[in-house]
Amino acid sequence: MSNWESTKFVMSLELFLRVRRCLVLIAGLVLSSPFVFSQVDLVHVTTCGPQAFPATTCTIPSTGSGNLLVAAWTSGSGGGGTTIASMTDNVGNVYAEAGSARATDTSANTMADIWYAGNSIPGATVVTITPSPSGVSGTAVIWEFSGVQPFNSLDKATVLNSQAATTTPMGSAVVTTFPAEVAISLVHSAATVSGITSGNAFFGDSTSGGEGGAHFLASTTGTYAPQWTTLTSGTFCSSTVSFKAASTVGGACDLNQDGVVNVADVQLAANMDLGVLPCPGALDGGVCGSALVQQIVNAVLGQGCSATVTHSVSLTWTASSSGNIAGYNVFRSSTSGGPYTQVNSSLVATTSYLDTTVVAGQSYYYVTTAVDSNNNQSGYSNQAQATVPTTI
Repeated sequence: MSNWESTKFVMSLELFLRVRRCLVLIAGLVLSSPFVFSQVDLVHVTTCGPQAFPATTCTIPSTGSGNLLVAAWTSGSGGGGTTIASMTDNVGNVYAEAGSARATDTSANTMADIWYAGNSIPGATVVTITPSPSGVSGTAVIWEFSGVQPFNSLDKATVLNSQAATTTPMGSAVVTTFPAEVAISLVHSAATVSGITSGNAFFGDSTSGGEGGAHFLASTTGTYAPQWTTLTSGTFCSSTVSFKAASTVGGACDLNQDGVVNVADVQLAANMDLGVLPCPGALDGGVCGSALVQQIVNAVLGQGCSATVTHSVSLTWTASSSGNIAGYNVFRSSTSGGPYTQVNSSLVATTSYLDTTVVAGQSYYYVTTAVDSNNNQSGYSNQAQATVPTTI
């Protein structure tokens, strides 16, 4: 076993199914199944500022695939009239305001707003927030959540404007529609925010001057609002939004991932059959004909979903710096730290590999080795983890 430099290893999940709604006229179908939801988890949260934007960009941990990115921004010091013109990142995720999420406090001349990007493209590390007017000072809080519905995920958005001075500002409340949601709340107070009030269910993620950011993972429908504590009394404004967890009820038949299998999914399948929409290669083996339409209809009528989606894990790594490299081996385990089993049948000549033998809902741990022309094999690289979703 030669003592080579281990290959550095990164991984991304790819699900290859992004469909748009395109309507055809189909009548007489009704909702079929009860809701079953994935577990929403916080991946990371990052605070950025207070500084002038957009000259200041926000550096975040590299984002995953298919997740929810939420970017909240507040401005004090006379910034109450400020709006957010745009949000972008370095990989092209599309951000939009979370409904009517902009809150203002006219007395303190401050504002707070929340934007988001669903079904994230992996690899985002830099977020740029452009206020109007440009150059206004503000503070950003950026969250990433997994297990959120990739399409049409926003459920509620509420605001409280120009609230009376207090040392315990109560955030705007959301009344959730679905049993599993994540609520994200932002406050800007004329006083200094010290944290979430003791006993409140929300988790405090950020405090910076008059800014406070928090989230709550709800497992039942209800009314949810955070409460903060400030060092002195001050007026405030608040914005709270909630997003739906991914539904697992329809599996591959929930083509638009809106949490139900209904006529909209039949419409999508029919348009794929007619060639109006392309057939994703991962859906039913890339064959989207009348059989797929019938599968979706059966699911709508409560007969279960027989359509299938092929999941895969896309692996990439940095080439070994050693000479005479003939190729690489890829190893996998269902337990962190091994033991590992080789998954490639022959040497991989490139620095990438697609594992198509994964199972939805399972977690896998990968390492690679480098092999030289004399068949000497290096030690394992660092380990990378992949959790395969249960949804499309």
